[in-house]
Amino acid sequence: MRCASSSDRLDSSFVRNYFRLDEDLTVVLASIMKDDVEREAIQKFYGLKLVRQERWECLASFVLATNSNIPRIRAMVEKVSSVFGEPLEFEGLPYHSFPSPEAIRRAKASKLRSCGLGYRARFLRQVAEAVDDGSIDFDSVYSMGYEDARRALTSKIYGEKVLLGVGPKVADCALLFSGGKDEAFPIDVWVARAIARFYPALMGRSLRKKLGSSAQKKLTAPEYSKLSKSMRDYFGANAGYAQQYLYMLSRNR
Repeated sequence: MRCASSSDRLDSSFVRNYFRLDEDLTVVLASIMKDDVEREAIQKFYGLKLVRQERWECLASFVLATNSNIPRIRAMVEKVSSVFGEPLEFEGLPYHSFPSPEAIRRAKASKLRSCGLGYRARFLRQVAEAVDDGSIDFDSVYSMGYEDARRALTSKIYGEKVLLGVGPKVADCALLFSGGKDEAFPIDVWVARAIARFYPALMGRSLRKKLGSSAQKKLTAPEYSKLSKSMRDYFGANAGYAQQYLYMLSRNR
């Protein structure tokens, strides 16, 4: 693979790692092609890959994504970066890096709120504090097995959450896109809808009755965990890849 760039922040090793060019996509996809649904999704969206994001940026971005849509998430990330990140230039165009945990921790609450984060401003700052002071150590957490790592990200101490805004779905997203846990199976409304439509037998009778075919109702934490485990058991070690293809099929069918 050849890679040329005018920036010392971007080289072939970064590109190879970020886009996971070190893995054999054919082998991965063969492992999740369990049925006609995934077969259709893979045929339509062949080439779709997971990425390896920087750990803090990934977790923080998904905290901002809570109960929001893609345009607003993009706007919040760009605003936080422009206000608190470092200015950069790439091929003559100005950009900003995603801010460090320290920069967010030192930020005034009013300035964070001015970025249009709403209630997420408090979540982002608290997560930044936990990462910056070492309450959450990514090396330690992500060296654990999937279940233990997920518990670490969603745990409480003396009744208080260690990471505000990090529930089961945000934890699964962080584990999948930056924690090396390819078995993680995040479930948002689109994926829940796809499961209800294509895999009703994996939901269990009570959950099928609650969600119906539209899957609009919000999953409780125990329901989410049970359904996520069911999908992980079905698709195996690369369930996260199956989730991505199922998500794309749900959005584009």
